[in-house]
Amino acid sequence: MERERGGRWARAGVIAFATTVVVAACGGGGGGGSSYKQPSGPAQKTIEVKGGNFFYDPKSSDAPAGVDAIKLESEGGLHTLVSAGSKVPGFKLQAASGKSDELKVNLKPGKYTFYCDIPGHRAAGMEGTLTVT
Repeated sequence: MERERGGRWARAGVIAFATTVVVAACGGGGGGGSSYKQPSGPAQKTIEVKGGNFFYDPKSSDAPAGVDAIKLESEGGLHTLVSAGSKVPGFKLQAASGKSDELKVNLKPGKYTFYCDIPGHRAAGMEGTLTVT
């Protein structure tokens, strides 16, 4: 009986640890890592992107230069939207299925790539373009 109780506590500990890891991995983004700083002031436009199983909708968007908001809505699974390009500040949005994440970005004119950095997603087609004028 004593061994059975010890086994239950061990299983409970493993379950608690696994739950903590999953919650931390799937937690809402709030945009960007700890080094990203959102610009102050209102956004002049919100760019909405839906992320699903290996797609973004739309794959390309246009935005005016200046402070804009970017919103990622996830349909089916955990997805990210990561910025790429030297003129765009490095940021990352992350949303679990049925959730969204949003942040403001000060965009300079140019053409930028965004993608999902979950292993295999970018290669499967989760890449898009943002054109800023």
